[in-house]
Amino acid sequence: MKKHIKIILALLLAFALLFLPSCSRIEAEGTIEPQTLPFEETILTETNESTEEEINPYAERIKSLPDADFGGATFRIATDTNDLVVNTAGASFVGKEQYLRNLAVEEKYNVKLTLTDESGLPTVVDRIRTEALAGAGFCDLVILHTSRFQDLVSADLLHNVRTVPYLNLSGEGIHSESLKATTFGPTTYGFAGDFIYEPDSLYGIFFNKDLLSKTALPDLYQLVRDNQWDFDNLVLYAEEVLSVSLAGGKRISGFQSTASKEELINVFWAAGGQDFLSNDYGTRPYLDYNNETTESFIGSVQKALFKTSAFNDSSASAVSTFSTGDSFMLIAPLSTAKDLVGKGINWGLVPLPKQDINQSNFYSYMSNNVNFAGFVFGTPDLNFSGMVTNALFESSVGIAKKIANATYLNLYFNSITDVEMMERMIDTPYYDPIVFFSTFDDSITASTQTLLFRAISSEGRFSILYNQYNKMFEKYLNEKF
Repeated sequence: MKKHIKIILALLLAFALLFLPSCSRIEAEGTIEPQTLPFEETILTETNESTEEEINPYAERIKSLPDADFGGATFRIATDTNDLVVNTAGASFVGKEQYLRNLAVEEKYNVKLTLTDESGLPTVVDRIRTEALAGAGFCDLVILHTSRFQDLVSADLLHNVRTVPYLNLSGEGIHSESLKATTFGPTTYGFAGDFIYEPDSLYGIFFNKDLLSKTALPDLYQLVRDNQWDFDNLVLYAEEVLSVSLAGGKRISGFQSTASKEELINVFWAAGGQDFLSNDYGTRPYLDYNNETTESFIGSVQKALFKTSAFNDSSASAVSTFSTGDSFMLIAPLSTAKDLVGKGINWGLVPLPKQDINQSNFYSYMSNNVNFAGFVFGTPDLNFSGMVTNALFESSVGIAKKIANATYLNLYFNSITDVEMMERMIDTPYYDPIVFFSTFDDSITASTQTLLFRAISSEGRFSILYNQYNKMFEKYLNEKF
């Protein structure tokens, strides 16, 4: 019976394809040898028939997408982060979820997802660049960390993703803010979504529960739930713990960070949900932070970093100091949880504070380990690339949170409440366009960061500093646009 059903479905699919735009692969594609993904042998041998009969949740998410049959063609992904595409640990929870996601896409379009030979190697960007300049069809999709993705932008080797067929940039699978971050005038170079989202790089705040219990302060988790966790409370909690510790004869700092003081300003800036640069598709980018919100931010950060003795500016030893109970809060990437396992400290996790309680969301700064996807010149068939890529991103909605929750709860976290806090961090991805804008000139990012640091650390007149910088930026834009 199943055999008959498959034959009927195949006939229906063939009939439907007659009414679709052509998505055929080029003839040269048939010369590429099929590759095997690292996890396949492990997972496939452990997948029993009853599992195959169950409905694949990832397949359900893409069943309404356009149908096509690419005849078993390979879909080649060039990347410096293999584990986003497939977990090499084998039949782990992460590996199984990625397998099911990939399987759904493969079955939807009759393709074989593969990694290019040099994926994960330091040479992968050089290979991509060389092949793109030659117009060769080395890959169908590129996924790279920001700094390496920028190399392709600088070399002008990327398609405008808004011209790629079947790629739904307004779909749930693509983070809309990532498009703003990579848009300059008439071109959008890349995009991001849950498919390539790495929560490990998000900044949060680890806190010592035992030290908090020695104060009369409210529960910090509840403060977050009540949307009252802001810069003012950050300073209040830090100073209170410092005060109590001094009364007990020991100085315990209120908070530290693995970031330098200058970088911490950027972390706080992101927590306020602000962008250094405003840019939309088809418009000229412009600086947009000479306003009351920025003035308020400067005042808040001055209080937190330069007008309180509760902050210990020692980024090199921050994790060690927190582990030994000598600091109350540690502002650091989520991945720091791995370094705290077995240290004997009773810690919890909360997101970065809001700039003020009127802010709608909690935002978490992401380092330059943010990943972007795009299509290089020489991509053999943009119809093929757009359709399969769209399915990968749409089917991956929620997978980053799902994998992060399972991984951190099982291996690193102390309570389910920390998972709840982590979800608040993951829910609102933050992409600052100025970081990507440094593609064209590193001084743009450096000068912007220095501008805020000078205004905050020296209490300099921000408006004067801003006007000086804006003139430089406008001159730069006139040369580029």
